[in-house]
Amino acid sequence: MYINFAHCIIPKISAVCSVLVNPFTVYIVWNDKKLQLGNYRYLLLYFALFNILTSIMDMLVPMCVLNYRYAFSVFVSDGFFEEYSDYHQFIIAFRCSLISGAYAVLHSHFLYRFFVLFNNQFLTRWFMPYGLLTSIFYLIFHVIFWTICCWKYIGGDYDRRLYIRESMFEHHGVDVMNITIIIAQYFEGTPNAMRLSRIGIGSMSVLSIISLAFIFYFGYKICHKLSSQSSDMSEKTKKLQTQLMKALTVQAIIPTCVSFAPCLFAWYQPVFGLDLGRWIQFAAGIAVATFPALDPLALIYFVPTFRRKFIEKLMFFKFTKKNQTACSQVSNIQGTSEGTQK
Repeated sequence: MYINFAHCIIPKISAVCSVLVNPFTVYIVWNDKKLQLGNYRYLLLYFALFNILTSIMDMLVPMCVLNYRYAFSVFVSDGFFEEYSDYHQFIIAFRCSLISGAYAVLHSHFLYRFFVLFNNQFLTRWFMPYGLLTSIFYLIFHVIFWTICCWKYIGGDYDRRLYIRESMFEHHGVDVMNITIIIAQYFEGTPNAMRLSRIGIGSMSVLSIISLAFIFYFGYKICHKLSSQSSDMSEKTKKLQTQLMKALTVQAIIPTCVSFAPCLFAWYQPVFGLDLGRWIQFAAGIAVATFPALDPLALIYFVPTFRRKFIEKLMFFKFTKKNQTACSQVSNIQGTSEGTQK
């Protein structure tokens, strides 16, 4: 179904940018010889792969939000998974779980930076491969937890679909019984539907708040360590760690602002029966799709070495393309001249 121009085009542009920028960023980091990031490169690669996965899912499972009275819903607005089936219900639940997965990846980065400053010997000994594998399993836990909550507790059963059926047809001209959708209904529903909805949304909210608390705690400890006049760290190392921490802070703010905050607002707006207009619901679906493209730019911006290399590579590609165009024009002119002489 067609929602509007912005909802159609912005997530696709963001996904393409993410697929291009994330590998480019990894290439710059991986080939850097000056900063010598060591095993941290593996975490950056891990984050880039996660961003690319998220972007691919954004293209395959475009989502839109619809709130009606005391119900919150997310549905697939286009593509292969738009039509209802049990398998498609699982797919949209998995797509939603990647929102929590972003925090799991960020936790690994914050924990790595923490150990670099407070117990680097432990990190050197255990990170490869055990630390990296633990990070991956931790991500899998977040994804499974959210997938279960979205699939089993706020799935689109018949009673909840019936509740928003009229509103869905009014706004989008489709029958909610035939589309892939997850619905949380807080009031005006059957006891079972309301109980499951509250358990699902409550569980995801608790995990999300714990995730934010984790980031705030370790972020505070890292910033406090970097701001102290500690003598066990050279100025060069402290400067690099400060740059990386600034980038990581922005990388944490981006999904919080464009993923978690819109989700939290959309979840709890129906609890109070608020209707603030459809534009907020459209914005929530669009914002969630933008963070995989914005995320790697933070690392490039806050680390001057990476920023210079990024600009150099872009200028190199631009210069190479210009030379190829010029050579092609010269060849065409020469071919035309030879033809005229004949």
